[in-house]
Amino acid sequence: MKTTRLLALAGVASVALVTTGCGGGGESSAAATDGELEKTQLTVGSLPLADYAALYWADEKGFFEDEGLDVTIEAVQGGPAGVQKVVSGELDLTNSTPFGTAMAVDSGLPIKAVVLTSALADNGIGIFVPKGSAIKGIKDLDGKSVGINTTKNMGDITFAALAKSEGVEVAPKWVEVPFPEMISGIKAGSVDAGYMPEPFMSGARGAGLRQVVDNTEGPNKGLAGSTFVASRSFLEDNPDTAAAFSRAMYKAGADLEKDEDAVREWLPTIAKVDPSVAKDMPLPTYYDALDEEAYTSAVEVLKDQGLVKDDLDVSSTLWTTSK
Repeated sequence: MKTTRLLALAGVASVALVTTGCGGGGESSAAATDGELEKTQLTVGSLPLADYAALYWADEKGFFEDEGLDVTIEAVQGGPAGVQKVVSGELDLTNSTPFGTAMAVDSGLPIKAVVLTSALADNGIGIFVPKGSAIKGIKDLDGKSVGINTTKNMGDITFAALAKSEGVEVAPKWVEVPFPEMISGIKAGSVDAGYMPEPFMSGARGAGLRQVVDNTEGPNKGLAGSTFVASRSFLEDNPDTAAAFSRAMYKAGADLEKDEDAVREWLPTIAKVDPSVAKDMPLPTYYDALDEEAYTSAVEVLKDQGLVKDDLDVSSTLWTTSK
């Protein structure tokens, strides 16, 4: 087994894959498998975030090896960049979100979600301002510059859903800022506020910034937040390999959910996150099987905001095996 260590945090019971046809519509969405791996060496792209911890846990605990897989983890700049590498064949699989996956499929990219890995942690993403800022809440962000890692992604989509649920009409000026530069940008006044996940949220509090929005409130509470995707061609050629990968990932998800203290102790050993932060930071909920209802709820948020076509068939964005 190849063990991949995280050198920097860029953002931070075998359970069978759900095998009914419920998640797989579209061409070749449910592939018959015979148990023989078509490919044993995989290169998987990922951001080293807690949301995708199942990948690193499965690697370190030997779950991939148990399935006959040799997985190499390659750092990617973000979900969209990883998806492009999957489509081009540079990566076998990569991290994404239900949002990113569905929007990519809606735009014509030939990918499918293979694994649903985690749901948003309570107060695990939010917006911060300088301590003395006049901004007190979501409505005060109208017209203000708000730093965000990428637009049409988790930050601004959950923000819009929350604002609508509260009956607030607010249109921030989103400014793309890398997470590692967000806190300094807010303090310097380059942006009025900044969106960030953990562990940057803990860093923001430590730097004296004040949280004004919890993006996980209201309709976003427990929202399915992360996936791993592969290209349609990869899935058509390697159904048993994909099934083995998903089994290992869901086994890791079950393990992560089983012992929170162990997870918190483990995080600092693989990433540059302070043990005191790992001890208290909100952790995602990890899936031990495909929850199609949760995935569909996330895609419905996109439909509500007009970010995908109303008639997008959610099942066309998911892949399952036929047994």
